Amino acid sequence: MEESQVIDVNSNPVAAVTPLTQAELSYGLTDKIPIFNYLVTTERVGWYRTIMRFFLSRHREFYKYQLTAHEIWEAVRQQFDPAYTLDKCQNDLRSLEDWGNLITTYDASRHTSIQSFRSPALLYQATPLAISVEIFLEQQRRVGSSLGALRQGDLAHLWEMLERLDSWLAKLEPGAGLPARSLELAEEWRRAFDLFGTMAREAAQYLANMIAVARRPRPSLESYQSYKRSVVEYVTNFGQTLTHYSVSFRELLSGWYKNGRATILIEAIAAHLQPPSLEEERRQTPAQLAREAANQVGALSGWFAIGSNADTFRRAAAAEVEKVVRRAEQFAAAARPNANYATDLDVLARRLLEAVDPEETRQLLLVAFAHGLPGHLPENLAGPNSTTGAQGAWQELPSVTPILRSLGRSVRIDKTVELAISDNRAAQYALIQRRLFERAEERERFATLFATGSLNVGEVWVNSPAERAALLAVVRGCLRDSRFEYHAPDGSLIIMLNPKETRYGLLRAPDGSLLMPRYQLKRVVNK
Repeated sequence: MEESQVIDVNSNPVAAVTPLTQAELSYGLTDKIPIFNYLVTTERVGWYRTIMRFFLSRHREFYKYQLTAHEIWEAVRQQFDPAYTLDKCQNDLRSLEDWGNLITTYDASRHTSIQSFRSPALLYQATPLAISVEIFLEQQRRVGSSLGALRQGDLAHLWEMLERLDSWLAKLEPGAGLPARSLELAEEWRRAFDLFGTMAREAAQYLANMIAVARRPRPSLESYQSYKRSVVEYVTNFGQTLTHYSVSFRELLSGWYKNGRATILIEAIAAHLQPPSLEEERRQTPAQLAREAANQVGALSGWFAIGSNADTFRRAAAAEVEKVVRRAEQFAAAARPNANYATDLDVLARRLLEAVDPEETRQLLLVAFAHGLPGHLPENLAGPNSTTGAQGAWQELPSVTPILRSLGRSVRIDKTVELAISDNRAAQYALIQRRLFERAEERERFATLFATGSLNVGEVWVNSPAERAALLAVVRGCLRDSRFEYHAPDGSLIIMLNPKETRYGLLRAPDGSLLMPRYQLKRVVNK
């Protein structure tokens, strides 16, 4: 493998941040792309991915593009592997450099000796393609964890943006050249197109999740019924709103193509579609920019066209809602008890006719009627075989003496012995005393903080983390209040005198310091 190129920052500062050329970013359809090796290589995948995510976070949050090996080593130790060594870090960085994920530059800005000047430290920078790969992976992870949404407000907001664009375009004449407010037109279109893309993507994701829910194992009946009611109302309302706005979108966008306003908009979008750059080989031609701008306008117009994406989504959503309703009905039918008593009595009668043992008969009656001998059946069903004689069953003495219970009030009284009520007076007293002690501590804490009547948050020294928490609660309470006041637990009033303070100071405590604005607090005691 060829030796990687090392660039001197001081000799060529522009080269340190110059992205790869178009030739370096181009690969054949069947060529091997080594920049993806860190995702599929041996057991070092976890370390490689942690390093590249750290480059992405620094690139996005702090606009810091060049990192030292020591910074990367510390980040990997904190985020992934506490036992990570600097030698392993340098080996991993060398591998990423060989694969084209990183480029190196000399750090010649901090020379403290002749030796450091002769052997300057290396700075590592992620290539644009490597950053793009990490951004793509992050977006896919976010899409995979998203449930999607159907937001009716997005349609109304998109309509307001297009109406605003239409009012601006109505004041311009086709063929008059690039309008003076082309930048304003392009920015408004960019916001509208981003909102449209988010809305379409979230709607498709929500529909995909509805289909995935239908394939899951059977949930509980109550939860699915609640889900059915919510999803039917949710999807139906969005479908009605989409139907209402689709007609307006179609008429407006088709009118743009007829009266030439679409041409004006496409020219304005194309003029501001690409930022300024010195790399001529990577700049798109005006024809390419115009084609991309026309594709954006055509995508929005085509999504709301008759029989296109909007209608397809509406039909698919209605079909999924119907499946949810049918599945809920099936769950309810399966959970509904069988109330066909005629069938049950017929089965019981046949079992009684087939029974030859009195004990079996008694067990059947006990299971069916929760009693060994129901009152509406003949008594000889429970009697012994010897009771059956020459006389009729109604002429023999009863084999079972019924016991009738009195319906008096004394009989209905529940005589179950109840447990004595536990005596919680001691626990209640202890709880009250603890609460009184906490209030006394809180009053003493406020008296200590505001001993002089006022304090500066950025200069005060607190004696404990509890005092710092109390002071932060006062600051938050003042910032939430419209008059920037806070009613302390001891009845006093604390006023913030400078809520828009921009100077910062240190709020010091035994366990550390906190950077805070220099808020001036004044305590007023109500007498």
